Amino acid sequence: MADHGSTRMSLAERRAQLLDAATAVISRRGLAAASTRAITETAGVPQSVFHYCFDSKAALFRALLERENERIQAIVEASSPNSVPLSAALEAAFVAHLRRAQADPSHFLALSELGVHARTDEELLALTQRARRRDLDAIQSLLQEWRTGLDPHAVDAWASVILAGVDGITEAWLTDRDDESALRSTRLLARAMETLAGDHAVPHTNG
Repeated sequence: MADHGSTRMSLAERRAQLLDAATAVISRRGLAAASTRAITETAGVPQSVFHYCFDSKAALFRALLERENERIQAIVEASSPNSVPLSAALEAAFVAHLRRAQADPSHFLALSELGVHARTDEELLALTQRARRRDLDAIQSLLQEWRTGLDPHAVDAWASVILAGVDGITEAWLTDRDDESALRSTRLLARAMETLAGDHAVPHTNG
C-alpha cells in the first residue's frame, strides 16, 4: 500500500517508521526475512525511502539497537533513589522494564533475536558492548548515590548481577508469561541487592 503522507514526515519520523516496520517483520517472520523489501512493504513506502533514511540494512539494525539502548538508559536514569529505599528504586526500574515487555512481547522477542545476531557481527557487537557498559555505569551510579562509602571493588559486580537479573526475569516472562512469578522475582532481586549493598558499605574514617 502506498504511503501518501511521505512528504509530510520528517527524516526522524520516517526512520522511526522503518524501525517499527523492521521490528514487526522480525517478530513475525524472523531476522532472516527482514529484507529491505519486506521492511518497506510493511511500512507502506517505496524502497527509495529506505535508502534515504539508512545507508544499509546493517545501519538500520544499529539504529534499532541504539533506540532500545536509549529507552533502557532512560528507565535507569529515572530510577534515582532520592529519599526512597534502594530496593524501592530498583524494583520500580525492574517493573518498568518488565511492563514494556508485557506491553509488546513481539518487540522484545525481535530485539532478542537481533541481540543474538549482534554477537556474530563485529560492529554490532561493539555497539552492544558499549551499551552494556553504559547500563552498568548507570546502575553503579544508582548504588553509589543511594549510599556513599560502598566498597568500590564490589559495586561493578553488583551492577552486573542486577543487569543479568533484569534480563533473566524478562526472558523468563517471555517464555512462561507468568506475571506473578516475574513480579515476585523483581521484588526478591531488589531486596537482595539492597541488603547486599548495605552489608558492604565501607565505614568512614577520619583523616
